[in-house]
Amino acid sequence: MPSVFAYSDYRAFMRDAFAEKKASSRFSWREFAKRAGYASPVFLKLVAEEKSSLSPEGIERVGLALGLTDKEQEFFRLLVPFTHETDNAKKQKLFNEMRKIAALCKNHVIEANLYDYYKEWHHSVIRELAPNVSSENEISKLLVPKIPLPQVKASIALLLKLGLLEKDSSGKYRQTNKHLTTGDNISSMAVRKHHENMGTLAVAALEAVSKEERDISGITMGLTKAGFEAVKAELANFRRRIKEIAVQSEGGDESVYRINLQLFPLSKTTRKTGGEQNEKV
Repeated sequence: MPSVFAYSDYRAFMRDAFAEKKASSRFSWREFAKRAGYASPVFLKLVAEEKSSLSPEGIERVGLALGLTDKEQEFFRLLVPFTHETDNAKKQKLFNEMRKIAALCKNHVIEANLYDYYKEWHHSVIRELAPNVSSENEISKLLVPKIPLPQVKASIALLLKLGLLEKDSSGKYRQTNKHLTTGDNISSMAVRKHHENMGTLAVAALEAVSKEERDISGITMGLTKAGFEAVKAELANFRRRIKEIAVQSEGGDESVYRINLQLFPLSKTTRKTGGEQNEKV
């Protein structure tokens, strides 16, 4: 049976566990439901298809039907609410508890390293800095805000582990072309935290960075649904153009910059849209 520790969505675990059992026996959704004590022969199939969900009692029934060990069942009890949780802080708390249980069983939660990458702002910055500096100590001094040397070393170790940096024969770091991909559950939780951290840094930059070294501006405007979609498309095109500029500017002395693009509602929908207000600070 697949390891429950390798999943960030309990429905996916149920589908894979069912498929493996069915491949080696005459196991069916009816049999699965019967073992778990359900009168409906299709209830667990509906759960696995994300058309229903498990109650706390159902979590225990499914774990018993699948023959989970005590620690696996403890993990599964957290995995179910983790899958459904929408509050990012609560989701992170559940995830950390899942990692502790997995570690006790000498397992690791899938994509945990990716979560570690996204949850701290400095990992992506260090990935940009590392190929252009001579030492980890120099990276520590260049970061704004500065972070301690041990954190820099830990960050580089993570980047090497994820394959986002590599070290050549001369000891120099260089970026790889690898792109990070995550499942929806881990990705949404980690990326939200990443945006939150970068937003906090942007607020701090209002006071910590001179106007000559930053550009912080915004527009408050009324948009129809069609206008909203048009702006989203324009932002996507803008991101692509910015990436091209960054590639073209490689080769000389450089600093690492961050652009936060944020488009969000400040009111509920009305029937009429107004003008726009420009702000620059």
